[in-house]
Formats: sequence, structure tokens, C-alpha cells
Amino acid sequence: MKRLSGVSALALCAFVTPALADVTPQQVWDDLESYMQGFGYSVSGTETADGNNLTVSDVVMSMPIPDMEGTVTFSMGSLDLSDQGDGTVLINFPAQMPIQVKGVEDGEAIDVTINFGQEDMKLIVSGEENNLTYDYTAAKMTVALGKMMADGEEITRDMLRLDVEAGPISGTSTVVRAGGMQSVAQTFDYGDLTYDVAFNDPDSEDAGLFNGAMNGVFGSGETVMPEGVDYSDSSALFASGFGIDFTMGHKGGRMEFAVSEHGDSTSGKTKSASGGLTMAMSADNLTYKITGTDFSMDLTGPEIPVPVSVQMAETGFTLSAPMKPADAPQDATLEIVLGGFQMAEMLWNMFDPAANLPRDPATIRIAMDAKVSPFASFFDQEAMEKMDAEGGVPGEINSVNLREIIIDAVGGKIAGSGAFTFDNTDMESFDGMPRPEGKLDLSVSGANGLIDKLIGMGLMSDEDAMGARMMMGMFTVPGAEPDTATSVIEVNAEGHVLANGQRLK
Repeated sequence: MKRLSGVSALALCAFVTPALADVTPQQVWDDLESYMQGFGYSVSGTETADGNNLTVSDVVMSMPIPDMEGTVTFSMGSLDLSDQGDGTVLINFPAQMPIQVKGVEDGEAIDVTINFGQEDMKLIVSGEENNLTYDYTAAKMTVALGKMMADGEEITRDMLRLDVEAGPISGTSTVVRAGGMQSVAQTFDYGDLTYDVAFNDPDSEDAGLFNGAMNGVFGSGETVMPEGVDYSDSSALFASGFGIDFTMGHKGGRMEFAVSEHGDSTSGKTKSASGGLTMAMSADNLTYKITGTDFSMDLTGPEIPVPVSVQMAETGFTLSAPMKPADAPQDATLEIVLGGFQMAEMLWNMFDPAANLPRDPATIRIAMDAKVSPFASFFDQEAMEKMDAEGGVPGEINSVNLREIIIDAVGGKIAGSGAFTFDNTDMESFDGMPRPEGKLDLSVSGANGLIDKLIGMGLMSDEDAMGARMMMGMFTVPGAEPDTATSVIEVNAEGHVLANGQRLK
């Protein structure tokens, strides 16, 4: 299913963001045909001119699928390209455009049809040669799994169902071509997106149903593509200047699901106020970021003793890293946020019926910057395979700046920051790890109170509590306020580890 979704997304991308057009119908078609051929598609169609207008009938685009013995074919029917008399071209599309995937994988024959549909889709091309703008609108777009054959047997709709609908649709793409490169900058609004997925295995009792929606789906981004490059060779592709930078998001989502396995059923639902994804990738760097707000989940099932209900006010993950070697160490970033986590009272009461522990929302937050030195391009598959075979590592870490660390839960809180450099020529002082040098400042509050509560609940013995307090005494000093402590952990140039000036190693 992942392959099918990727194929359909590729075809849809080619559909809504054509490139290299001019302002006459014939030039629009010629450049669209050339553009798709540059991606490895074989394009066919019958052209019929009517004055300044052009109709291309029986349009078919097809290409081989690299990781299986097969092809994907996009049948677009008849395209009408109309000269609007003002230097722009209007393209009208048929209501249904099937996508067919045929091939053999692991000795099994596959024949799948995906029905791509649209309602009131219009695309207007304007601008000038090598600098064109595409404005498109549609009442809605749909994707539905049609006929599916696997090894000669039909998988019917009651066995597998996939329906996706989005709308109203609007967007703008600007295509600029210069110096052997073309860039596509676009913004889009897909309106509300709904999905309905179901499966039912006739040979077992396994079945599942997933349906949901994302409201106000939007996005923007820019893609830079070299001309005449082999897109199946990632190393050559990125070395030639390929890059992508896009952001997508929604303004609220929900999902309901039910899964049956061996006669047991698990069901649940999720909801969120917003979500986002940002990804930027080039030969130099990779950035990946996901965010979410007000996420909640309810879950019930035979292996869950009580219904699970949790909420999270904020979620986030950010990773930024260099992708190729450079003359100097490069920037890297890692951030993790799990903010405002809460559980339902029923879950709390399972292990804390007397409400000894504070039930305030819990938060974990980590943010750090680093300097790192890659040894090879991560897109150079041959170099990475050689490094793996020789037992090498892909790079080295030069320094870390821990901007913030917060762990705040059940009445206890740890907060800190610090910075370290690393000597990669000394791999002996710390058992195969490059020797660090720097310090970490920590503050702790509520720890003793939490230990007392855990003893009272029977979750910690007196002996374990004594060991924990002794460990805290080794690494911390009392703070100015009751039940607080601070700690400064240092590693010096000799590889000595010190806690508040006392040598530990």
C-alpha cells in the first residue's frame, strides 16, 4: 500500500504542477510532454488542433517501477487546452483518470487500479517562457482503490477498501527555468481531507476499519530540479543540485479505528487541534520537523485492563544535520517536546488510589545544538556500504551545547543546561567514546518529597530510598529553598569527572 500511495502521489504531483509551459496550447502540451519524459515517463496522445485550441486525446503516461518488475500507467483521457485570448491557457481535465500498477513482486503477480477523480478542476497557465505560473482550483479530488488482483485472485472491495476525498482545492505553482535548473515554488490549500480504509481477511477473523479527517490542510514549498539527471541515482541527483523544502499542516484532525484479531477487538479514537510537518533536503543538509497541539487518544481492548485516555498539549520533534563532508564541523540540532501530558483519573487510580502523587501535567523538553563532521555523503550509497563493511562510523561529534533539558512530573523537576567539546583522538579515556570536556549545570526540586510519597505508596522500599538519597548526596548540594538541590558536573582536560568540585573519576 505504501508503494501504491507513492505512485499515486507522483502521478498527482505531475498532474497538478506541470512545468516548462509557454502561453500557447501547443507549447503548453509540448513542454508538459517533455517535462514528464525527463522523469522517465513514456508519454503518448493524439493531438487535434482547432484554431488556437488544442485537444490531446488518449493521453497515457507510463514508466517502469524501479523496485519491482512492473509499470505504472496514468491514463488521463482527453485534455482540452484552450487559448483564452489574454495570453493564458486553460486546461480542462476529465472527471476520472485511472492509475494502473502491474508487475511481479516476490514471484506474485500484481494488478491494481487506483481511480483518481476530480470535480470542476481548472488549470490556468500564465506568464512568459521560462517563468510560468499555474493557478488551479477544484471543487474536490478523490482517490479510491478500484480493482485489485494478486496472483490471479481478485481482492474485492469488501476485502479491502480505500477512499480519500479532499476539497475545495486551490493552489499556485510558479516554475522558473534557468541555467539547466528548474525551480517550482508552490502554495496550496486542500480544504478538508477525509479518509476511509477498511480490510477484512476472509481466511481469518482479522479485520480493521480506519476513518477520519484533517481540516484545513495547507502547504507551501519549493523544489529545485536539475535537467537531464538520472532520478533513480540519489547520489547523482543531489550532487546535481536537487533540493526540496516544504511545509504542510492541518487545523484539526480526528480518527476512529477498530481492529479485530483472533476474535478480539481493539478500538479507539484520536483528536488534535493542529499538526505540521516541515522537511528540507539537499546535498548539504537535512531538516525534519513535526509539531502538534492538543492531541488526545482513547483506547480500549482485551489486553488493556481499563480504558486508556491520555492528552498531550504539545508535541514536537526537530532534527537538522549535515549530509556531506565539509572543511569545517557543521551545525546539527535535536529538539524533543512532550508537553502537558495528562492521564484520565481512572488510570491514575490504578496505582495511586489515594492521590498521593500530584497529577499536574507532565513535561519533557530537550533542546541541543552540536557541531559534527560527516565522513561521507549520506546519499552516496556505495561509500556508506563500504564504510559499514569496514566497520567504520559515518562521522564524528565535535561539540554539544545542551540549551535546555526539563523533566517535570509527579511533583519532581530536573532542569539543566551545559556544553561539551569532544576529543576524537582520545577514544580510551571513556571506553571507545571521544573524550568530553565541559560542564553541565542541573537544578533539582521535589525529589525528597517524591521519594517519601513513593515509600508511603509501597512503590519504593526504605533501602532503595536510602540508596537514592545517597546517590543524590554524591552528585548534588542543597539549594536555597526546601527540597531543592543543584549540581555542577564537570569533565576536565585530563578526563577527570567532578561533581561540585569533588572528583568521581
